[in-house]
Amino acid sequence: MKLGFRDFYYLDIEYVENLLGFIEGYIEEEVSKLERKETTTQGKGKIPGIADASRSSKGGEEFTSKGKITSEIKFKKVIDYLIANDLDQIDVFDDNLWKMLIQEDEMIEVKGILNFTQIYDLLKDAEFIGNTSMKLGIIDEKEVETVLDMLNKLRAIQDKNGIPIKINIRDSDHTFVAYLDEKYLLKRKKDIIGNDFKMLCKIERVIPRGKNLELFDLKELDMKYSNREQRRKNKIKEELPAEFDEIVKGPVAVVLPVAIYR
Repeated sequence: MKLGFRDFYYLDIEYVENLLGFIEGYIEEEVSKLERKETTTQGKGKIPGIADASRSSKGGEEFTSKGKITSEIKFKKVIDYLIANDLDQIDVFDDNLWKMLIQEDEMIEVKGILNFTQIYDLLKDAEFIGNTSMKLGIIDEKEVETVLDMLNKLRAIQDKNGIPIKINIRDSDHTFVAYLDEKYLLKRKKDIIGNDFKMLCKIERVIPRGKNLELFDLKELDMKYSNREQRRKNKIKEELPAEFDEIVKGPVAVVLPVAIYR
């Protein structure tokens, strides 16, 4: 038996409620169910001019049960509506299908391999390796401080703009990029990396084949966190290791993530 159960890893509650309000015209927060328990009694009695007759009577009690409509239940209502209205649910792409389906403002459900960027993990590694190397005299303290400072600033940009993730479609070079709001993560990041994740999303823009997408706006980092003198002397893009200048090759769809689940 197939159940429509979804194990959620990310759920934008506000967006789901806005969609549901648009679909149904209101937001229902509670559900109530009326139940009636009936009892029946039977007996015999004499009716004038008629022989013994059977009679019965009914009595009963009414019970009302209430429950809260959770965000997951609201999501089910939303996606059931979308599927009934021809939501595209895709786990494989070629160029023709991509051109036909991937349009700005379209809602789509995709299935693929999910990966986070390496900034958080590499920052921890850089702190450990840097401190150890300084103690051993392998790396100059100033060099370590410069790298860690740049990584912290890069992470600040990530915190501000959202945590970038990539969903790669199996046996395809078509990629979906989303920026997650950390407050809507329902599980730890280390539990979200892997195969066969589904994402309901809205397409915001498309980067064609032959073009590239930078996951981080390093120009924003340069302008926001450096003074004019620093920018003249040493561009941030040059200070960061090449591994942190994360680029995704098109075709790429940048999307607004609504939910990630299995």
